[in-house]
Amino acid sequence: MLLLDYVAQCTQPFVVEHSSGGTWRLVGASDSAKEVRHCPLRYVVADDLLRACIELAYSEGAGLSACLDLVHFPAEQLWVEWSSAVQREELARMLPECASAGSSDSVRQGVLISADATGRTGRFRSFWLTPTDPAEPVMAAVETLVDLSGCSQLSPAEGLLEGGPVGIRDPQNVQIDNLLQCTSFRLEASWQGYYAAEAGPAADRNDITKSLLGTVAFSGPLLIALFLLVGLRSELEHTEVSRERINAKRLRLGRRPLLSHIEVSCPVLAAERRVESKAEFGASRTGPRLHHVRGHIVRREDVIFWRRSHWRGHLRLGSVRTRTVTLRLPRAAAPSRAT
Repeated sequence: MLLLDYVAQCTQPFVVEHSSGGTWRLVGASDSAKEVRHCPLRYVVADDLLRACIELAYSEGAGLSACLDLVHFPAEQLWVEWSSAVQREELARMLPECASAGSSDSVRQGVLISADATGRTGRFRSFWLTPTDPAEPVMAAVETLVDLSGCSQLSPAEGLLEGGPVGIRDPQNVQIDNLLQCTSFRLEASWQGYYAAEAGPAADRNDITKSLLGTVAFSGPLLIALFLLVGLRSELEHTEVSRERINAKRLRLGRRPLLSHIEVSCPVLAAERRVESKAEFGASRTGPRLHHVRGHIVRREDVIFWRRSHWRGHLRLGSVRTRTVTLRLPRAAAPSRAT
């Protein structure tokens, strides 16, 4: 089962014990079950495309931030999920300093997105699937707010537990910082009341804030990259997965039906990665460690040139084909000029 099915079938309320002996009823996965079941668009991102999106989000060059005017949410309400293990692996490669961030033991991650009619602002509710047996869906306490036109001045991240929207900045990396300016984070109301009573001293509150933000901070750039590729009608494959046959059997056995969804993949980029992997890990490698060149993106009007990351080394380690992917906006989509 996918994460979306676990959330859709979740009925148990999320309850935690109060330090004084009482209980807190907090917003959890069961509160979003109905919305996931009725969500008109559900994406499951293939591993090859997930790697490409993370690489695009944290690439060098002009950066994804130079293409934000091309990005729109594909629907007013949609679900997107992906593999947590692949995300951790790729983030560790792209951002080694952030390798320990996020939910380190989750199996899958996903977001339920509510966007406005313009497709430029939206709200993410994040979920992940535990590796326990049986697995359980968990909803993040922090909501992600996205404004692709750029956010106004926000409170520092240290104010998260106070309940207002806060921002995260990365002054060491201009490209990532530009993406972060489009996102803000807010603690869900019931969780804010819980932490206000339970957080404790300032040191504990700081650790809690870092942990809460670490579970959601990396989803925004990833999804912005995904929606850029979807909107440009690039070499993405959309495969509709119907659950009618398996659901007929599940219903006979008294089980709840699974949800249909769309698997999104990018076979062109997957083929390139296989070529690069041969160069990186070739059995004939006898020279020094290969030099890794990170990907970079350049925009020229309606055309985006994205040179994927690659390895430079001796030819005996493999033959590398072209690694430049060109994403072109359809000419018909260009806005008309008034006369």
